[in-house]
Amino acid sequence: MIKTTKRRNRYGVVIGILISVISVVGLSVAIYAYFHNREPEPVVVELEEAPVVLTKLDRLILGARKDALAMPAYVNAYYAGGYPPEDEGTCTDLVWRAFMEADVILKDLVDEDIKMNRDRYKHIAYRDPNIDFRRVQNLAIFFENNAEVLTTDVYDTQAWQAGDIVVFGNYEHIGIVSDIRNANDIPYLIHNNDQPLREEDRLEYGSYTMGIKAHYRYPLNP
Repeated sequence: MIKTTKRRNRYGVVIGILISVISVVGLSVAIYAYFHNREPEPVVVELEEAPVVLTKLDRLILGARKDALAMPAYVNAYYAGGYPPEDEGTCTDLVWRAFMEADVILKDLVDEDIKMNRDRYKHIAYRDPNIDFRRVQNLAIFFENNAEVLTTDVYDTQAWQAGDIVVFGNYEHIGIVSDIRNANDIPYLIHNNDQPLREEDRLEYGSYTMGIKAHYRYPLNP
């Protein structure tokens, strides 16, 4: 009777050990399967956005659009120092403001060109840096001799680039080519002729029928 009890106790211990081993092995297998069969967690890396670098041409176009959106009152007056207040201006003021945004100071460049090339500006009786850079004819002569002279045919669409300068009529008007184009792939014009919309589809029609006199592209370093 005593031997049987001892044998049973021994079997119980063995069985208990086996159950424990099986449980541990099963748990290990389950853990291994869980970590090796599950989908890997996605790794999220936050990258800093690269700064947007604008070229001078980009800034010139933005400068023209900035003046167009500001809608300065069309006031043709003489100002001591040359520059009108920000809320006033004409077509030429939109041009020099656009160039100033690209770090090109037309006031100084035009004055220097008149000083060095008086024969080109025979219509000027005397130099006046306060107003010379705000005259369409003076700007046209400056660009004629310091920029690339291009076609006036607006249907030669590949020859027109945003930032180009366009002169109209008998030195009556000046504007800057937009980076927006119409259905015929002809660019819009950014200009100030006291109209309600300063960036508009007017290049194709010679800007109020004045006709396109000249088309220039001023060299800008990036």
